[in-house]
Amino acid sequence: MNVIKKISYHPVIVGAVRFLHIQKILKYAYYYFNRPKDGLVPLEISDIKISLYIDKPAELRCLESIGKAEGEKKLLEKFLLEINTGDVVYDVGAHLGLYTIFLAKKVGPSGRVIAFEPDKDMVSHLEKSIKANDVSNVLVVKKALGEMNGVGNLYEGETIGNTSLVKTYEKVINQEEVEIISGDDFALENNLPIPKFAKIDIEGYEFSALKGLAKTLSHPDCKILCCEVHPGILPAGITEDAIVELIKSFGFLNIDTRERELNSYHVIARKS
Repeated sequence: MNVIKKISYHPVIVGAVRFLHIQKILKYAYYYFNRPKDGLVPLEISDIKISLYIDKPAELRCLESIGKAEGEKKLLEKFLLEINTGDVVYDVGAHLGLYTIFLAKKVGPSGRVIAFEPDKDMVSHLEKSIKANDVSNVLVVKKALGEMNGVGNLYEGETIGNTSLVKTYEKVINQEEVEIISGDDFALENNLPIPKFAKIDIEGYEFSALKGLAKTLSHPDCKILCCEVHPGILPAGITEDAIVELIKSFGFLNIDTRERELNSYHVIARKS
């Protein structure tokens, strides 16, 4: 199977497949031969072992890419070193649960992970992964975060992970009406603890979510923020600089960036 994976990711093979327009056929063939029989993909980072539930070809490819240069593995390794037993984490845009499950294992039963994910399919996947990994310290909130409470359309593009409240240039293959909440209001109403670490990855809607979490992120106990910025799909009037300045206004003065593929990058912010 490793041979099949290497061949399928080879640039020459990828180019030929695109030229022949047979991506969809080979995508499902690849998934058929490499899919986990129980739907659970095993992963290991920093000696922590987890399994994540999938049921689509693109989800398998997504998890296979986390160890690549633009993947999440190195970033998660750093955060796992900074997070301790008993800490609280907010995962905004939990998706398949990569951050949620790894961090739930790290913080342990005395810690807590609050996972915000509005996509009903991803919530179903996430709940199955929570059960499979036997973690009881995760609260899944099926809501999107924004500046104010309301409703919006969640658009699903052809690229896995490109579910967004911002209608992008991609072909929309599905859309779902979802509830949008202010993170600060939700935390106050539900007496949620302040997170030491917050990760935000919501495909272009990050400025609005940050505004709605202003009080939480400004709290001295909130030490680390990782926010993925998507310059090409930001709403009209929102700039990359505005996002960084907003993050700084919360007291995060140590700002680093890490480039990713697909025209996005991580802003990694810490308080001194």
